[in-house]
Amino acid sequence: MTGPTVTDESDLETLTSLFDDRHVRAILAATSAEPHSARELSEQCDVSVSTIYRRLERLADAELVHERTRPRRDGHHETVYVAALDRFELTVRDGELDWTVEHHEDGTDVADELTRLWGKF
Repeated sequence: MTGPTVTDESDLETLTSLFDDRHVRAILAATSAEPHSARELSEQCDVSVSTIYRRLERLADAELVHERTRPRRDGHHETVYVAALDRFELTVRDGELDWTVEHHEDGTDVADELTRLWGKF
């Protein structure tokens, strides 16, 4: 399911500079398939964790990724990232340049929902 289509609200220069970065593209591709931690993304992209965090911060500022909490078997939890971008389209037609960004709806994080429910008891 996708959220509302955004046209002209997103800064095209910001988006194109993000998409020009191969690490950003790798992060978006990986997190569109399944949630990944920064460490997992670092291994998959073969770059440092600090590089991944810098890219994730830029992607989050552009609302292209969301943070989630993933419980671990040891009782702890970790932050994972999920792509929020469903589609980006750039159209050049009849002397006009237009772009559209479609975001996934920001679904509820399971761990956060359990915490909220637990607080009701």
